[in-house]
Amino acid sequence: MRLLAAAAAFPLLDPRSPSAPFNRLRGAVEASIGTRAIGLDVRRLNSGGTELFRIQYNAFNYYPLASCFKAFLALYYLWYTARERWENGEGSPLYRVAVLSDNLATGALLAEVAQRVPGRGHALEKFNDFLTFTLFLPIGLYSWNWPGSATAGLFDTRYAATAARAVRIPSGEHRVDNVCAAADLANGYVFLARRDNDVYAHPYFQQVLTAARDLLAIPARNYQSPIERAFAQGYIGKDGILPSDQLATGRVVNDAGLIRVEDGWYVLSLMSAGESESTVLEALRLLADEIARYEGYFVPARFGG
Repeated sequence: MRLLAAAAAFPLLDPRSPSAPFNRLRGAVEASIGTRAIGLDVRRLNSGGTELFRIQYNAFNYYPLASCFKAFLALYYLWYTARERWENGEGSPLYRVAVLSDNLATGALLAEVAQRVPGRGHALEKFNDFLTFTLFLPIGLYSWNWPGSATAGLFDTRYAATAARAVRIPSGEHRVDNVCAAADLANGYVFLARRDNDVYAHPYFQQVLTAARDLLAIPARNYQSPIERAFAQGYIGKDGILPSDQLATGRVVNDAGLIRVEDGWYVLSLMSAGESESTVLEALRLLADEIARYEGYFVPARFGG
């Protein structure tokens, strides 16, 4: 059962850290969001991928997923495509999905990879099974009906909009297709940061993760995502933006990914509905300042290296 609590913070696990810098970081997260319809999950990983701490705020509330799932579609392609047949250069469908967020290429890639995935089910069902049973993420696409998409007319009724998965924000309760929680996106990026393979019988597990991270680290020309605008060192991730007239929830501003620091990563996942882009950017910039201050407490002037 999902928790809809306004805020939650896990205990401090960073062995370096006295409580004061951490409490300041946690307080900054809480102050930057307040009563806004923003879900945030922040996790600190060491260089081996072990979690040191996490801070969560509205992290289990549902928000429209928008294009954030495309990061995991890139991983799906690499997972089910023989390494010698990878096509991930500029102009390839995979590049257009992960870097340029091309919606038609997204449908084409879903349909292409499904042909290589064993078992029954159509393109959306197979992708959703990958999310659920390989990445252990309780999310999936109900539809990807972009006009002209190869997946138009396909539906996965397991992920139909329901009251249990409604988006609940100050403007009301909204049943929306393709929803997710910030904690779920964060779990996906923890998977991408893995440095082990004690579960999967994949012949080149680490090469798949490395190739996915390399692709998701490429900045788009003439466009910066919200996290890229707030964190000068960039990130490995994928955003999702929807204008206010596309959903009853209002504007959607989402972003998630990995941010490298001196001896590891931050996993950052932010989702929102009905909030302005300037409000989300303000929260992210405050968070970036406080993370820099927190890391600088231990490694002065070397944050973001």
